[in-house]
Amino acid sequence: MRAVWANGDLVEALEHASPVLAAQVRTVCTADEPSTRDVRRAALSVARYLLRSQHRATPFGLFAGVTVAEFGPQAGARWGVEHVAIGHAGAGWLAAVVERLEACPDLLERLPVVVNNAVTSRGDRLIVPFHSDAQDGRTRAVEASMALTEPVRAVLAATRAPLRVGVLADKLQAEFPEAGPEKVRRLLVELIQRRVLITSLHTPSTETDALGYLLDQLDAIDTDSLPPVAEMLRDLRAIRTGLNECTSRGGRDSVAARMRALVPGLRRHPVALDLRLDAQLVLPDAVAREIERAALILTRVSARPYGTAAWAAYHQRFYERYGIGTMVPLQEVVADSGTGYPEGYPGTPPGARRPRVSARDDALVRLAQAAALDGRDEVVLTDELIDALDVGPDEPRVPPHLEVGVRVHAASVGELQRGQFRLEVVSVSRGAGVSAGRFLSVLAPADREALAAELADLPTADRNTVPAQLSFPPLLPESAHITRAPRGLPIVISLWEHRAPADDVLTPADLAVGCDGRRMYLAAPERGQRIEAVGMHALNLHTHTPPLVRFLTELSRAQCAQVTVFDWGAAAAMPFLPRLRCGRTVLAPARWRLEATEQPGRARPRAEWDSALTDWRARRRLPQRVYLVEDDRRLFLDLDEAGHRTLLRQHLDRVGLAVLVEAAEPGAFGWCDGRAHEVVVPLKAIRPPAWPTLTAPTPARALSPAQMQTPAASSVLLATLYGDARRQDTVLSCHLPDLLERLGGPPWWFIRFRDPEQHLRLRIALPTPEAFAETARTVSAWADELRGAGLLADLRYPTSYREMGRWGSGPAWGAAEEVFRADSRAILAQLSQPRRPHERTLVAAHTVSIASAFLGSTQAGMRWLIDHIPPTAPVPVPRPQFTDAVRLADPGDDWAALRGAPGGAAIMSAWADRDAALAAYRRHLPGPHTQGIALDDVLTSLLHVHFVRHIAVNFPEEEVCLYLARAASLAWTACTTGRTP
Repeated sequence: MRAVWANGDLVEALEHASPVLAAQVRTVCTADEPSTRDVRRAALSVARYLLRSQHRATPFGLFAGVTVAEFGPQAGARWGVEHVAIGHAGAGWLAAVVERLEACPDLLERLPVVVNNAVTSRGDRLIVPFHSDAQDGRTRAVEASMALTEPVRAVLAATRAPLRVGVLADKLQAEFPEAGPEKVRRLLVELIQRRVLITSLHTPSTETDALGYLLDQLDAIDTDSLPPVAEMLRDLRAIRTGLNECTSRGGRDSVAARMRALVPGLRRHPVALDLRLDAQLVLPDAVAREIERAALILTRVSARPYGTAAWAAYHQRFYERYGIGTMVPLQEVVADSGTGYPEGYPGTPPGARRPRVSARDDALVRLAQAAALDGRDEVVLTDELIDALDVGPDEPRVPPHLEVGVRVHAASVGELQRGQFRLEVVSVSRGAGVSAGRFLSVLAPADREALAAELADLPTADRNTVPAQLSFPPLLPESAHITRAPRGLPIVISLWEHRAPADDVLTPADLAVGCDGRRMYLAAPERGQRIEAVGMHALNLHTHTPPLVRFLTELSRAQCAQVTVFDWGAAAAMPFLPRLRCGRTVLAPARWRLEATEQPGRARPRAEWDSALTDWRARRRLPQRVYLVEDDRRLFLDLDEAGHRTLLRQHLDRVGLAVLVEAAEPGAFGWCDGRAHEVVVPLKAIRPPAWPTLTAPTPARALSPAQMQTPAASSVLLATLYGDARRQDTVLSCHLPDLLERLGGPPWWFIRFRDPEQHLRLRIALPTPEAFAETARTVSAWADELRGAGLLADLRYPTSYREMGRWGSGPAWGAAEEVFRADSRAILAQLSQPRRPHERTLVAAHTVSIASAFLGSTQAGMRWLIDHIPPTAPVPVPRPQFTDAVRLADPGDDWAALRGAPGGAAIMSAWADRDAALAAYRRHLPGPHTQGIALDDVLTSLLHVHFVRHIAVNFPEEEVCLYLARAASLAWTACTTGRTP
């Protein structure tokens, strides 16, 4: 260890990474007779850092650095020695400095403060979220609260824009003279300490020079004139100058000593260091094509091609609560009184313990076991295997952009140029900028500008969505250096930061959440734009990021494919997994699991343990060179080395399980002089998901209290009837008329729904809220009869939520309800016919009728259907069905063909009321009660809810029926005009 400690570069890197360990090693090395235990502990820790410096590329102080690589026709690699260390004030050190400055009463009086834009209220308590709570070695996000008194309310109202503490104190004193100056001061100090108020000394995350920003703020309030902090200010200026001299070891040591003198007792190094490498790298274009192909394959075989199950359930919950089009304020969404957070967020109940085993899981388990039985370490991913792993049935929803990290295996630059290389996918980030954005400020100016230009041009889900950069403090102040990235996007979403209001800065109060039937989205209604929140940081969203920030980050892509490193699904716990390769790219390396129970116990001699490991390696075909993987950390091990085996045994003793993956063979990185590396490539989708068109967000569609209809407190009774979906037509046609007769024929309508269980939703209008009890008694008695007849499983009376963001408010909503009632009666009239045409044919005919009645003429309806429905069916349609639909969905001669079909005349007789209701509702568009609601969107929704009322929630079948309606429109147009559109 003394020999290793003689390496000055390693010593400095270790001193920066872990000052505490460096001090322990120095003590051991200088002691005459150090204890064996101390030597062993220190040696093992140093060995880990030494292996890290040689085999791990993740930038970390002086151990690894960053540079820019290019793709080009000619491969090349030049490595210099003029690497540049760039110093910044460490986040922990800076937090301690700010705490000391805020503790100075004279300075505090001059500091501007703003209210924390993430605080909310619950009853008589003020809630401050995002606090970190470290327990059992894990970081949790918790909330704190305090009494929401009148003085606190006054402070919140006064500090929406920056206001000096002294001015705020005077304002409070004038408003609450009985409090007294000292009590006012204590209140303000408490609010600052609890982060209800944020002073100007807290640097926003888009400022990469945090100490420089702090000094600018102190200069702005003439801190030099305050004797208590004047000397500290001089030290801070000298430290900032010293940080600019971190290119040399002497400069780094000097500024670190000065920083420790100002803030003693820190466990972490006071200087945050990044390393810019002196290198020029060019990778052949073939590598870029291979990475693109790997990203596409990982998207195809994603275990979650349409988003996670948690977000799918959350979308359903949000949709049921607020409906389509309503702009729900962000903080109201995540509140306890809203839909809260998705499953898996802090404070949410745990989900199901055993997820469903899918066909994809079955295929992977068979694949892995067959490889193990055949003695194969590698499986080549063929087109047939890709098809087997494709969850389907639809195309994956490709995210707008990604970052893919790879290792490049090539013995030389020449082999790389000739295409004799292999790629290994080691990381997939949630978006472009996650890794690259963090190091923008480290790069040389020309490289920085080029990369920043790329990141400023990120694609989004659709044309009216704009990217916005998230800026926030992490849960742990020590992680702040990781979240700092220069501003690269025109719009910033700022949370829990001190910023003055600005047109290009959004806060939680500016944001709302909406949805349609396919996806959720973030919006800025006042700007008329949808927003995609972009986090240019690599913080773990689950453990180090405030929950609201995680929510914003995940929301915009919640229904996109979750593209990650290859997910083995249910096979992940198997003792052995083979290498998975596609072409020249390894999507997943071979992997082994070694349980502690498979080796001799802790007390057994080393020789016995080594012998058992040798036998295990032979049986499992474990290679000599592996990585020991724990979370996102990898430690290289050469298992022929005794010291490396000791590291493995220590890990097993501590954790009980060792996950080992194959490492590169010696010489595999010859093209870059054997250096450990990770090439991170941002990728942009050239064909984003084909989402249904959405109208621009607007405040006119904001959530209104009138949308909620609580049982027994409103004029509506909503009954949800659960049972076998195949019995719904029987309930509607044979039993619902009896209930309506018992109730005296009130206004009513129904819809089929799923949550995820299929059920009927029956809305009955009440003369007064007091009529709820008697009406519910009648409905319940009727439901008991259905249950006795085997037609119903459950009855519930939930709150009804009116979709005013979709249909309009006031008179417009009333007119829309008349459409729903008339459509419901039309469906019941149809179901009462013992013989009738095929349901696809009838849906097509209803579609033509609704479009024509809503738009005022058959010609307008047909033109709309031709223009707005895709020209191809999602699945083949039998020719007889197609012919029948085109014939019967023809409105010519007053629907003569349909009238002549069995039951056709009776079915059509119920359409007149619906035609009149549609015409009356159409007069509200546009109008004062339908602002921000587009005519095309309304007709699309009318056709959708008719299909759901008629058939069920079934998007593929709905697309088939719309296709048939379009075909009928084309035939009618050709017949009446003599031209094919």
